Amino acid sequence: MTSAGSGLGGSLSYIWQLRVLRIKYKNMETIRFFKRQRGANVLLPLVLLICASCSTRINGEIHSNGRAEIIVKSSLQPVISNILKNLAARGGGGKRILDAALLNRSISRMVGVEAATLDNTAGNSVEGRIVISDVRVFLNSAASAVKQGSFAYWEETPYGGSFKLNMTRDTGHTFLSLLAPELVDYLSVLMAPIATGEIIDKAGYLELLASVYGPAIADELTRSNLVLSIYYPGPVERMPFGTYRGNHTEFTIPLLDVLVLDVPIVYEVVWTSWR
Repeated sequence: MTSAGSGLGGSLSYIWQLRVLRIKYKNMETIRFFKRQRGANVLLPLVLLICASCSTRINGEIHSNGRAEIIVKSSLQPVISNILKNLAARGGGGKRILDAALLNRSISRMVGVEAATLDNTAGNSVEGRIVISDVRVFLNSAASAVKQGSFAYWEETPYGGSFKLNMTRDTGHTFLSLLAPELVDYLSVLMAPIATGEIIDKAGYLELLASVYGPAIADELTRSNLVLSIYYPGPVERMPFGTYRGNHTEFTIPLLDVLVLDVPIVYEVVWTSWR
């Protein structure tokens, strides 16, 4: 038997305390970043839309010519919203975290995007439409940024097509870093491994998050999901993860899985042409 605070348990406790202190220091650096940016960076709300939302639903239809029309509904949970709002306020930023106007500008700048018309519906919630002129160009641009062809794959033939997205810790972190280094700072507020690169499982991440911000934020994250509801150009033949009927697919991803990525997220759909 060893006394409390000694031996292996004491060492692990000490290491954990150092990690928490390091994260708190990182958050102070993030506040300084807010002060430097003064809300000017338009990529923040885009990342929050997908990676820090309590509830995001993406309904879309992809046509045979590659054109895609997407309807987005997203909102932030109260605890996450307050944490980000307080840090932004301390840095001199505005009160609204998910700003539809900023989202529209940032999304419209992406390669392959034709238009973005999102609106703030209530508080930190957004809803609206995004049109992608050619999903192939859009995905190829993303894959080129990550410099890994396995990140996103799209193929179409006269007989059908296939789409595969493979999000790992490496591709996720690299994609964020290449888009803009400051995105890592923003998501580091939530100590997300997709941003920090830290190797930690979901249980460890929730424990760390609760030790810094309290258990309420950990509870919010475990209840949060990203739902993809997509219609493809033809009847779906195979989808290893998710559900499908006809040319409609639905894929639900726990937000915790996206932030931690201790297990790769694989989204794959194979369809045939209409006969």
